[in-house]
Amino acid sequence: MKFIKTYEKFNNKDILLIVDVQESFNKYFTPKYLEELKKHCKNFSKVYQIWDNHHLGKNPDKDYLYDDEPESESKSNLYDFPNQVDVIEKRYTYDVDVDFFKKVLDEKTYEEIKSKESELKKGEYYPTTEGTVIVFIGNKHQWFHVPKKLYEIFTELRQAQRDNVTIEIVGGAMEECLEDIIITAKSLGLDIIENRDYIWSADNCPIS
Repeated sequence: MKFIKTYEKFNNKDILLIVDVQESFNKYFTPKYLEELKKHCKNFSKVYQIWDNHHLGKNPDKDYLYDDEPESESKSNLYDFPNQVDVIEKRYTYDVDVDFFKKVLDEKTYEEIKSKESELKKGEYYPTTEGTVIVFIGNKHQWFHVPKKLYEIFTELRQAQRDNVTIEIVGGAMEECLEDIIITAKSLGLDIIENRDYIWSADNCPIS
C-alpha cells in the first residue's frame, strides 16, 4: 500500500478525503488525533467528509444511494472540518453475495457476476440499473455499493487530477470501510495517497 509520512509542500489545489471520522467511531481514535487532523485539513483547498450512516446495524431507506443530493436522516454525530466542502453518506455491508444486489442489476450483469463469483478480483465493478456501481472488495466487506453522489464526485476528482491535483485519504478503519473507498477510488481511475499518519484501525490510532 502506498503511503507517506509528510509532505514537503502542499499545493493549494490539493484535496483531502476523510472517511468515518465521526463521533460514533470515536472510541477508535483519540481527541489528539481529531485535533491534529483538523490542523491537517488546513493544508487542502477542499475537504470531503465520507461518513457511514450505519444505523446500529439497521437497514433503513436507500434514498442516499440513488439521489444526487440525498436527505440524510441524521448528521448529528459528524464533526466539522476546516475547508470542508461536502459530506457524502455511505453504508457498509459485510458478507453479502451478488443476490443481495439482484434487484438493481440487469439480467446480463447479474449472470456475468454469478458465473465468476468465486473468481472475482478486488476492484472489479459493475453498473446497476439505478446509476450507481457495485465494487468487489473481497475483504471483511465483500461488496461496496457506491452511492450516486460519491460516484459523481470521484468522476469530478478524476478530472481534477489532470490538473496535477493531489488527492489524499485518511480516516478508518484500515482493512474495512477505508478499504472500501480506496479500492473503489483506484478502480475508478483515481490516484490517491494513503497518509498513514491519520489512518486508524480497530486496534490502533496513530496519534495518542
